[in-house]
Formats: sequence, structure tokens, C-alpha cells
Amino acid sequence: MPLTMPSKSADFELCPDGAHIAVCYRVIDLGTQETTFKGQPTRKHQILIQWELPDERMADGRPFSIGKKYTYSSSQKSNLRKDLESWRGKKFEDWELGEFDIGRLIGVGCMLNVVHDERQDNTYANIASIMRLPKGTTTPTLKNDPICFSLADRPFDREKYESLSDRLKEVIAKAPEYRAAIEGRDPNDVVPPPNGEGDYGGRVYDDLDDPIPFATSSLSVEPGINRKPVIL
Repeated sequence: MPLTMPSKSADFELCPDGAHIAVCYRVIDLGTQETTFKGQPTRKHQILIQWELPDERMADGRPFSIGKKYTYSSSQKSNLRKDLESWRGKKFEDWELGEFDIGRLIGVGCMLNVVHDERQDNTYANIASIMRLPKGTTTPTLKNDPICFSLADRPFDREKYESLSDRLKEVIAKAPEYRAAIEGRDPNDVVPPPNGEGDYGGRVYDDLDDPIPFATSSLSVEPGINRKPVIL
């Protein structure tokens, strides 16, 4: 019997390219992860934002989903800030940077421009841009279960963690914030990585990474008097 090259997995369905109405259904705190910046190894706190595409269905009828990882940063050069400002259709004011609740993006609609990139004989679907929904467009109802997961939550939300994929749990488990969470330690007690990052709510990275701290451990904005709206 000949030893032929294996076929590509039939289980993987590539998200269609083009412009799509999308709804955010996940905001996941990945903790501090090892990455490469300009060819040099570095450690950065990252988050993952995921959307479902209600008008694009997979073979089993479920909506396609797509996500993007971000360095947890409010620098004007950071992709997180650029994408959120494009999504909102307006720039952040200084007071918002310490108040904007990223978890409240769940259930909010947008327009995603998805492109297909070829790398090493594989095709990947990536998000090229995010924009506010056109005026008058109704945000579709979510089909996937919404999840906002923060490693700063105390007690640690084991149920939410276990609801994630094995691959995602493996990534999160490498973060020092995960160890602090399962041990019940204060998130600000995480030992800073060797490159001089600060505490959980005030990390200092390179020139691209001024912090955008979670408003509370549950990614929610604390109630206040006469607080301006934070939503898009």
C-alpha cells in the first residue's frame, strides 16, 4: 500500500473572507504570555476577543467565529486601542482609559473585514479591520454562550475556565496570573517577569504598552455617581 500524503482535516472550516456583521461573544484574559517582538523574546499580558458571524454558517448550522489576540495596552500605537476606537467610531478620552470595561463589548455588534492569508502552504482567516455597524443596523442575537473570563476574579471562576477549549486552557495555564488565581492570591501579588513588568493593574512593557487596567476583578465598571457612559 502506498504511503500517501494525508488529506487536510475535514473538521476545519475556514471563516469566509469579506465584510461581515459580527457580534462579540467572548473576552478572555490570557495572562502574561511569551511572545516575540522584533525578533526578540518578550513577555506581554494578552487578551483574546472573539466574535460570531451570524450570517455565515458552518456545515453543521453553527455560525462561524473568529478571534484576535491583543496585548493588554492602551498605548495610541496598540492594536487594542486602534481597533476599539475604530469599533466605537471615536477616540478614547483620557478619563476612559482606566474606566472602559472591555467585558461590556459582549453582545455588541460590529463590521469585521476578514482576509485570507497564506503562510507555509496553509490559509488563515484574519481580521483586517473592525468598524461600527452602519446606522440603523440591528445587532443580531448571540447564538454562542457569552463568556467574560478574567484571571483577576476572586474566587477563581473554575466553571468558566473549564468551559474553554483544551488548547485555550493550556495557553492560560502557562500564565503566572493563572497560578495566582488558583492559589487564591491577590492578582497584584504576581511576581513581575524578568523584563521588568509591573503589577497586574499597572504593567510597564515597551513603548507600545501603556496599561489599560480592568476596572474591577470581574471586568466590570464599578458604579459611580454621574459616570459617563462607557458603551460604544
